[in-house]
Amino acid sequence: MPAVNPAGDAMSIVMCQFSPDAATDWAGVEHNIERIFGYVDRACNGFPGVDLIVVPEYSTHGFGFDPYAKHLKLASTIPGPETEIFGKKAKEKGVWLCVSVVEKADNPNDKPHNSMVIINSDGEVALKYRKMMPWCPKEPWTPGEEMNVCDGPKGSKLAMSICSDFDYPEVSREAAWKGANVIIRPSKYMYPWDKIWDITNQVRAYENQCYVVAVNHTGQDASYSYFGRSMVADYDGNIIMKMGDTEGMTKCDIYPNQVEAIRDERISNNYLYQLKHRGYTGVPPMGKTENPFTIYSEWDKVPERWNRAPDAGSEEIANVGRDALEKAAKDLKKSDEEAA
Repeated sequence: MPAVNPAGDAMSIVMCQFSPDAATDWAGVEHNIERIFGYVDRACNGFPGVDLIVVPEYSTHGFGFDPYAKHLKLASTIPGPETEIFGKKAKEKGVWLCVSVVEKADNPNDKPHNSMVIINSDGEVALKYRKMMPWCPKEPWTPGEEMNVCDGPKGSKLAMSICSDFDYPEVSREAAWKGANVIIRPSKYMYPWDKIWDITNQVRAYENQCYVVAVNHTGQDASYSYFGRSMVADYDGNIIMKMGDTEGMTKCDIYPNQVEAIRDERISNNYLYQLKHRGYTGVPPMGKTENPFTIYSEWDKVPERWNRAPDAGSEEIANVGRDALEKAAKDLKKSDEEAA
């Protein structure tokens, strides 16, 4: 059982799980931010010395499968108004924050990004991540193209991987390959995939020899119910902290320096090393070091069954979100023209 305060080189993380409202205007965004700040205040009061506070995916702007148009209207920049507000709070409390922003695309003709931001205790944006694998066919955003890692507190190297990203081993492997020893998974994961939630969190931690901090929604929206169960899995895939299905928060202490030690010192089950040095016992001293995986070396030669357009049913579902965004874009353009 962890103490109230972290000891030694422990990195203290507070996970906050709740159900934000789907904002329809800036006042709705401010309402969600105030809810987040309520958790920040309680976390700092209840757990002195907390290093990092994590909230779920979409927790700033909220989310619903119907009001995509509102997301387009409210999409922001990073840095931007939201990160400035979060930055002031982080600096005031001397704590790192992992928060959500629906982000405008670089190309104004592209759809927004589902992004997460890490803000350091000086109030600065330390890391930005755009979801690389939006959930299809429902989530009509532009995918991100890059996995980034930053230095965090207590010897941590932080990466983020949002919700359905973690259903693909490549995304977290990229984070680990770039040095991440703590991967944060802010999510809006729903029933009936609750068993997969545990499995993917544990497996991604085990195969990448890192901590996974997975923070999920509670409650329900117009389409789904969300089961919470935010958790921390250690580098051996053990769940060392797990919440229930109700709104709330909890603290967990982790040890990023232990990750660095096992990655350097383990002589069995050292997956990152042995991925590159296959079978060094039989082929001393370095093993086979060439890439044997044609999925990567022949990326453009994907088998035909996976190199086709989506079927009609998938397209019908996807068009709901696409059409909403297209209409919203036209309405925004018309509004701007009338204002001019």
